[in-house]
Amino acid sequence: MEVNTDKQENLLDSLEAMPNGALKQLLLWHNWPKTALFFFVILMVLLDIASNSIISVISVAGVLILLISICYCCYVWGMRKLRKSNTVDHPYQSYLETDLSISEESAAHLARLVVVKLNPILLKLRSLFLIEDLLDSLKLLVTLCGLNVVGDYINGMTLLVLGFILVFTLPKLYEWKKPMIDMQLKHLQRLKNRLFCSKKKTHSSAPTATVDPQVISSKLRPKSNGIDSENQHNTGQFISTDQEYVWQQQEMPHEDYMHYKDQ
Repeated sequence: MEVNTDKQENLLDSLEAMPNGALKQLLLWHNWPKTALFFFVILMVLLDIASNSIISVISVAGVLILLISICYCCYVWGMRKLRKSNTVDHPYQSYLETDLSISEESAAHLARLVVVKLNPILLKLRSLFLIEDLLDSLKLLVTLCGLNVVGDYINGMTLLVLGFILVFTLPKLYEWKKPMIDMQLKHLQRLKNRLFCSKKKTHSSAPTATVDPQVISSKLRPKSNGIDSENQHNTGQFISTDQEYVWQQQEMPHEDYMHYKDQ
């Protein structure tokens, strides 16, 4: 059975959520200096938050950014004074002119994406916590208990750091080893399909017994001769005999069964 390869082919294309595919270029290290700078800065911030208070981390980061900006501006202005330059533009003039406002179209698009993703999650949570399906609710219960055990050894910040590292490594690894990974995924999908097909065949191929009505009627006739005269006239006792061969009556032709009852 062929695998649905559309999801695999669109795995990297789905990263183009930002304009001009900026997110894809960032995660796939197409411009490795920018990606490396972004990766190590965010990683250091996450590691700092894991060991210190988030308020302290934010305040220290803000102080460092302000000091670097002030030092750079003072350097540029000082060099202009020494060179007696007539340039009066701000050192960050190009960045100050950058439009960072969010348009209404972008906000509406993001809102639609959030609604499309959030509504199924809310419906599923309602179904799970209100016990619409007992089996699914029990699965959630076992999962939450397992997460509670895992939480005793790994905190949320550790998982966040690991997730951040995987986001910047798995897409690039998939791009490098795409043919091999796709082949392994197809093999696993075929194995999964075979297992499901074998289970369906096992449930559908239940053993059934077919009995020839003529054979049944031929075997019933001699036995009916051994029934005593009391059972022939006693309908209550004869009903028990009919109940004994009720399954045979369903498979027996009507003429043979009436011949058996008349005997």
